[in-house]
Amino acid sequence: MRSALIIKTMNDYTVKRLALVLAVQAEIEGMKAENMQREQQGYSMAWTETDFCQKAEELRNLANAHDEQL
Repeated sequence: MRSALIIKTMNDYTVKRLALVLAVQAEIEGMKAENMQREQQGYSMAWTETDFCQKAEELRNLANAHDEQL
């Protein structure tokens, strides 16, 4: 028996959530790039594990937020 394929369309809240997640991911990539650049220059990291954990928490909050909270 074949299982039914369910296609979920993206509503306004889904699009907004995706945009917010991508924005946080862009911030994380920027943080990583800055740390790599500073490492190559012999400087200490600009962003610590705590900073990255905060970004991870932001992503978890976005994933769990009700639509009206976005």
